Amino acid sequence: MKQIIIFVTIFIVVYLFYLIFVISRKKSLNKWKNGRELTLLKYRYKLNYDKINLKSLGQVISLSNAFIMASVVTLISIFNNFFIQMLVGFITLIPLILIFYHLIGTHYSKKSRRVK
Repeated sequence: MKQIIIFVTIFIVVYLFYLIFVISRKKSLNKWKNGRELTLLKYRYKLNYDKINLKSLGQVISLSNAFIMASVVTLISIFNNFFIQMLVGFITLIPLILIFYHLIGTHYSKKSRRVK
């Protein structure tokens, strides 16, 4: 039960942070367009920002980031040893980021090719 509370709390906090400070502000959203996350998606999956809704992309990325962070924090909270926590954190964080960003990139690249 403790892990579920940790997961939900971290998920809500991270998602609300993105929602309030990035997605809801037009100026921050335009700065975020040149950030690392979207630059990776733009060049690797050849996304055209003119053909996709940037707010919806921001929502999807913020949801995935919230899920990734909440999952990793919940998983490392199971262990008591700091070294094991760091090891498990890195081992789970990198594949989760790669998987989720690959899914987002392929989805939006297909979506941007359909919309003309």
